[in-house]
Amino acid sequence: MAVSKRMWQREQERKRRERIRRARRRRNCAVAVVILAVAAVFAIVMLNKDTDKPKTPKSTPAVEVKTDTTAVTNPYTTTRTEDDIKLSFYKNTAFAGNALAKTVGMYGILEETDIYADVNTDLENVDTAIPQDATTPIAEQFKSKRFNKLFLCFGENELNKLSATEFKDQYAELVKKIKENQPDTTIYVLGIPPVSAKASDLNSSMTMSKIKNFNKRIISLAVDEELYYIDCVDALGDNKDFLPQGVSADGVNLNKAAVIDLLYYIQKEAYIPDSSDLA
Repeated sequence: MAVSKRMWQREQERKRRERIRRARRRRNCAVAVVILAVAAVFAIVMLNKDTDKPKTPKSTPAVEVKTDTTAVTNPYTTTRTEDDIKLSFYKNTAFAGNALAKTVGMYGILEETDIYADVNTDLENVDTAIPQDATTPIAEQFKSKRFNKLFLCFGENELNKLSATEFKDQYAELVKKIKENQPDTTIYVLGIPPVSAKASDLNSSMTMSKIKNFNKRIISLAVDEELYYIDCVDALGDNKDFLPQGVSADGVNLNKAAVIDLLYYIQKEAYIPDSSDLA
């Protein structure tokens, strides 16, 4: 059967379009396969990442942990070293009294200085209490050995036991006894050191206002008895008179840097006060 030219052209056009459609279907299938492969790889990668992460149980919500870094970020430091301490100033001397005196001795800075102290020593038990590693009460030491200088540290333990007036009266009695046994000794009385703002807020018996009130009585004693006074608040306090953060965990006891500053202050700034200091 003869086929006209026009019919033949239509048949060729139909075959061409059919080839194009088949090619398009093959191309689309190939693209779909690639997309599925990429999706599968991505899913495997994400699954592995999730597996590497520690799981947080759904029943236990995550808790934010806050760390107090105050002591680390704001440590008490000093530009002075042990070499700045004039050891000859502290030769044949003694620190006596409470935890402050004990702290001065614990860092081994003053090798030729005697330390007669205990954390629980106060004016009421100084005649009877025997410090650790000692055989006689602190007050007995003043009778048997003569010193060039004697540094007395009292007040912290009395803050919650005595009124300011009772504190001064008992302190005066101790000083008079020491003078009888140490007539040629230069006596220094240390003011109560500052505490941190936090310690002052948490401990009603050791607030900065009480410390300053007791320190006024120590100054008054120094005026009456012509003793050298050491202003520990001036030596160690910040611009608000509190102990700077980072000195110790409890905001009361001194670290070595603070002790170095205190000893340097003593040899430079101790003075005999007069009535003008009581205003």
